[in-house]
Amino acid sequence: MSGFIKLASQWFASTLLSLSALCLVALMFLTVAEVIGRYVFNAPIFGRQDIAQILLACSIFFAFPVVTLRGQQIAVDLLDSIFTTSAAFWRDRLIDMLVAASLVTMSVWLFHRAEKALSRGLTSEMLFLPKYPLLTFVAVAVGATGALLALRAVWLILTTSTRERS
Repeated sequence: MSGFIKLASQWFASTLLSLSALCLVALMFLTVAEVIGRYVFNAPIFGRQDIAQILLACSIFFAFPVVTLRGQQIAVDLLDSIFTTSAAFWRDRLIDMLVAASLVTMSVWLFHRAEKALSRGLTSEMLFLPKYPLLTFVAVAVGATGALLALRAVWLILTTSTRERS
């Protein structure tokens, strides 16, 4: 069963990172096309800013859960030398739980913002695209990241033996 879970999680992470990369490539092509259109043909792409904002948000929040769960975010380790291996393990789990709680809190706030955007009919400035789908996507990504980070912390606590931590 754990082999299936590992394979499924690797496939899911690969899919999310591929979608993130696809959004980033689309953003790059959009920027190149806009620059060529603006300076060569004197015809900029209408609504480029709206499309770029959506692609950038999608690029970031498709990758957010994977980067967080793999621990690949930027970290400053100024105080690592003063912690023992065991203390560092528990410090990291405490930080994981605090970050998970803050991400879930942010997700709830973002869901409220999406609901408000839907009720007020908020749209993007140029193309008049509704804002609530993107806000809902970001809220789901942030909430899922928080929940998965908490599950990962609990799993690490339960599966790591006392002997390995010290």
